[in-house]
Amino acid sequence: MSSLTPASGPVPLEWSKKAIFGAVFAILGFATTWLVFGLLFASIAAILGHVARYECIAHSLRGRRFATFSLWLSYFSLFSFPLIVLLVGLSFPAVQKWRADQETKHRAESRAQASRLFVACEAYARANRDHYPAEWKELSGRFLPAEELADLLESPYPGGPRVAFEIVPHDRPVLEAIGDSVIVIQEVAPPRISEIAVVYANGRVAGLHNPDHEAP
Repeated sequence: MSSLTPASGPVPLEWSKKAIFGAVFAILGFATTWLVFGLLFASIAAILGHVARYECIAHSLRGRRFATFSLWLSYFSLFSFPLIVLLVGLSFPAVQKWRADQETKHRAESRAQASRLFVACEAYARANRDHYPAEWKELSGRFLPAEELADLLESPYPGGPRVAFEIVPHDRPVLEAIGDSVIVIQEVAPPRISEIAVVYANGRVAGLHNPDHEAP
């Protein structure tokens, strides 16, 4: 008894170039969906996908699966773009607020550090004939623990210098009448920071424009 096999047409050997290029553009469009030109890639992929599907059927070419893949992926990218824009638009104010809160937090930390260093310098001055230390290391041990001194000197801003404060040379003793205008400690902040902390001779901590600030 002989078995019957269904008749089948010839297997297509030639590939549809449009199907291949459509798949490539679909992947590029998906990878760059968050960019404007990602829409261009996705649109080209959708057009090539439609043409390739027709071409594969009409001319018995290989690549129909590539064409289908490019259609699905390109349309997914096209429909995802508005959603991405919406999410970015909604998250941008939140990101800006978070950055502002972080800068406010770091600014408060720098002022607290400067104030603590001022107290240590004043204690040093009382023990050394009203002279401020020439170097920060002179405070280490008696006036501040070494670890605490290192922490106080380090910049609170990410990427800031390890020694973020400097002693400003000034005549001692400072007259009370000008104590609110003579800076004795000054912060060194990264250029992106617009304001630095300073301490006046009367102990007042304030903020001044960063001379190294670079506007974005």
